[in-house]
Amino acid sequence: MTALDQGRTEPVPARRLRGGGSLLSRRLGGREGVIGWSLLALLVLIALLAPLLAPHSAEAIDDTRVFGSPSLAHPLGSDDLGRDVLSRILFAYRVSLGIAVGSVVLAMLIGIPLGVLAGYAGGWIDLLLMRGVDLLLAFPALLLAISLIAILGPGSGVALLAIAVIYVPIMARVVRGSVLVVRNQPYVTGARTRGVSHLRIVWGHVLPNAIGPALVQASVLTAFAIVIEASLSFLGLGAQPPTPELGLMLAEGNNYLTQAPWVEIFPGLAISLTVFAFNMIGDGLRRGFDPYGMAR
Repeated sequence: MTALDQGRTEPVPARRLRGGGSLLSRRLGGREGVIGWSLLALLVLIALLAPLLAPHSAEAIDDTRVFGSPSLAHPLGSDDLGRDVLSRILFAYRVSLGIAVGSVVLAMLIGIPLGVLAGYAGGWIDLLLMRGVDLLLAFPALLLAISLIAILGPGSGVALLAIAVIYVPIMARVVRGSVLVVRNQPYVTGARTRGVSHLRIVWGHVLPNAIGPALVQASVLTAFAIVIEASLSFLGLGAQPPTPELGLMLAEGNNYLTQAPWVEIFPGLAISLTVFAFNMIGDGLRRGFDPYGMAR
């Protein structure tokens, strides 16, 4: 073992004390990762079991419960149509999480291959692809999403597509940067000299070692996707009534903040909780892929 190797092993005990010493904790990225993944698992479980957990129908209107304050029957109160806020939030997680995660997955399916191709091939291919990426990045994200929705029409599916279009150039840029570093590593050069095909080099050597930053970026982008999706619905460009969706619930309760604050506050807290979960996951992934960088 060299002196350099010995020096790099010293921060590990401190990292274990800070992030948790169990194998599971380290696999998930320490304390932040455990908190983030656990919270996300809970939110996904809530979304899946919403029909069983919801005390009332998400769309049931009760004229006798208009702006009803929180009670045992309605723990989070009711809105301007007498609909149960808790039930609507539980079902809203299905829509919000589906759009956010779906948009990031779609962006990864397009952006990662583009980034790998640009970074590994280089030359005019890299130049051409990155100029297209720069063109998309030149547009403000929300303005680009609104423009696409104005062309295609409002709706949850269109909102998912619009957010994915925003994220494709970001993901491509991140992956390209990682590939530019990995492609010149000795193990990649050695594979080339042995006559290994480019496809096998990319699949077996480049992509596994360049995917880490993309996964970290994906968790951060998912957190922002929750906010963007809620913003689009707030503006009437995402999910449409009577669909229970967090941003739409904020828009509906905005006019009644002083009269029935719970109609606005609880959906806002639900959005914040989801964003917090994905941010913690991002911190955990960053710790897992770069433990020494996190310790500095």
